[in-house]
Amino acid sequence: MVKAAELALLLLLLATLLPAQEIIFEHYGTGVDLWVLIPYNALVFKSGVTESNFQLVMELKNTKTKKTLGFDRAFVVPKRYWLQDTAIPVTFSAEIGPGNYQADLRLRNLTQGDKVDLRRNFTVGENYTEIGQPYFLLRKEGVTFQPAILHPLPVPLESCVLAQKFSLAADSVHIAGIADPRVFTYPQGSYTADLTAPANADSLAGLRLSLYEGNIRYDMAPFLYSQWFYYNARYSYKDQIQQLRYIATQNEWKSLRAVPAENMPEVIDRFWQVHDPSPGTLRNEAREAFYQRVMTADERFTIHKKLQGWKSDRGRIYIKYGEPDETHSEVHPLDLYPYIIWTYYSQKLEFIFADTGGFGQYRLRNKDEEY
Repeated sequence: MVKAAELALLLLLLATLLPAQEIIFEHYGTGVDLWVLIPYNALVFKSGVTESNFQLVMELKNTKTKKTLGFDRAFVVPKRYWLQDTAIPVTFSAEIGPGNYQADLRLRNLTQGDKVDLRRNFTVGENYTEIGQPYFLLRKEGVTFQPAILHPLPVPLESCVLAQKFSLAADSVHIAGIADPRVFTYPQGSYTADLTAPANADSLAGLRLSLYEGNIRYDMAPFLYSQWFYYNARYSYKDQIQQLRYIATQNEWKSLRAVPAENMPEVIDRFWQVHDPSPGTLRNEAREAFYQRVMTADERFTIHKKLQGWKSDRGRIYIKYGEPDETHSEVHPLDLYPYIIWTYYSQKLEFIFADTGGFGQYRLRNKDEEY
C-alpha cells in the first residue's frame, strides 16, 4: 500500500501584537523544537542603514507547574532586495513534556531601539511528531533565510540545506528531481542534505521528497515560506468569521455569527477541521486555498481603505468560486454602465458586474445567480 500525503507545517498563527510572525513546534523524544519565523517584509530599517541588529528573547512557562525556561538569540539582517517575501528563522530547543505552555516573546530592533512583545499559549500533546517539516534553509551574505519559491533563487548562495526530523522508523528518504539524486538509508530520526550545488545551478524547481516506512510512502514538499502563514496578523478574527460566511452552510453561519470574540480562534480552527479534505495530515488544503483567494481578492479588488477587496462583490464571488473560466468586459459601452462578465462553464454560472457609480466599484447585478 502506498500512502502519498502532502505534509506541511503545524502552524500556530500568532496574534496581531507581533505582526506577520509565526511560531512552529515539533515534538520529539528529546523535547520540542520551536521555530519562530520572522518575515523580512515586517522588519523596519533606518534610512541609510545597510543592516540592523535584532534580538529575540523568549520565556517559556508551563502553566501548571510554573516551571520556566529562557531563550535568547541575537542576529543581524542586511537590507537586501533578494530577501523580500522570505522569512528569517530563529530556532530554539526545549526539553519539555506534554502540557500547556505560555510563550512570552520580545523582538528587539537593537539598531533602532524599538521592540514588540507577544504572548502565545500552546499545548504539547502526548504524541510525537511523526514526520517533521523538511526545512529548506538558504544562506547568503551571512544570513540564513527561508524562501517563498524554489525558482529562481538569489544565487550565488553560500549554502542550501534541507533538514528534517521524524519519530517514525524510516527505511529511507529519497530526494529526487535534481541532477544528483540523494538517498538516505535507515536515517536515525533525521537527515541533512547539502543541496548547494544544484541550488546554485538553479535546478531545484523539480525537487521531490519521499519518505518510506515499510510499504508506506510519504510524499512531501520542502518547506517554503508563504504570506498566508501570517493570516491572523492581516485579518482580525471578526473579519475571518465574516469571510467564512461566504462558504458556510446556513446552519454553520447561524452558529458562527453568535460566537463571542474570545472563542473565535477556537471556532475558526474547528470549522476548518470539519472542512479538511485530508484529515489526519497536518496540511489543510481547503484552508490554504481559501486564505489565498481572500488575499488575492484584496490585491485585485480593493478600491479604498473603507472597502477591502474581499468585502466587494467581485471579491466575494472570487473567494467562493475562484478564477472564472472566461472574462468579458466593456469599459465604455454604448448607453450602458461599464460592465464585467465572469463565466464559470463547469458550474454553469455567469456573473455580471456593473460600475453604476463610475468609481470602479463593480456591483453584482444578477444576485439570484449566486444563490
